[in-house]
Parts: sequence; structure tokens; C-alpha cells
Amino acid sequence: MSMFPSIDIAGTGLDVDQTWIDTIGGNVANADDAITPGSGATLYQEQSVVAEAAPGATGGVQVQQIQTSNGPGVLSSDPTSPVANAAGMVEYPNVDIASQLTSLVQAQTDYEANANVMSNSDDAYKAILAIKA
Repeated sequence: MSMFPSIDIAGTGLDVDQTWIDTIGGNVANADDAITPGSGATLYQEQSVVAEAAPGATGGVQVQQIQTSNGPGVLSSDPTSPVANAAGMVEYPNVDIASQLTSLVQAQTDYEANANVMSNSDDAYKAILAIKA
């Protein structure tokens, strides 16, 4: 077991939070990737992070998996799109930008909290080491 469990535990939280932020970034970046409906092209699928308690007695969290939605895309009429079919329809990923941005705020808040725990723990350990007998 580590002498500094709070730093280790917060560090695992930072890793999960960074993965979460990166996943949200991918969802937002690909939200407008249109395909021709029925073309057989692969439509981007929204991704989400599934976290679980880290194994062992020290605590912390880890990414269990990056889960991909299997839902259908959203059909939209856009005859000017270069990927529109004969009927003028295009298919977009089913990514809700508002929920992605809400999740981003939560992920950033979690990241900041874990970073603060690490910083405060570091300060506390330095203060303890500075005590002279």
C-alpha cells in the first residue's frame, strides 16, 4: 500500500476524467459527420465511458470500457449535401450536443476536484515532512 493513498486515488480519478473528456470531444467533433442513408457506410456512433471501482484495497476508479451506442442515426433533409441520396436525405449520428456539453461541465468539475485533492494532499505531506522534532 502506498504512503500517499489520497494522491493515488485522485490520480485514478484524473485518468478516468481525462478519458471522459476525450470521449466527449470525439462525440462533439463527429456529431456532424453525415452519410448517405442506406449506402452501407459506417455512421459514427456516440461513445460513453463506463467506469468501475479499481481492483484492490487501495480504492480509486478505472475505465471499464468505452461503450458505443447502437442507436439509429437521425435522418435530415439536405438536398445540397454532397452525401444526400436521391431523395435529398442525409443521416447524422444521434449525438445530442446539449447533453455532451452538460457532461463536459461535469467531467471538468470532477477533474478539477481530483486535481485539488492531489494538490492539497501534496501540500499536507510537505507540511508533515517539514515538521522538525
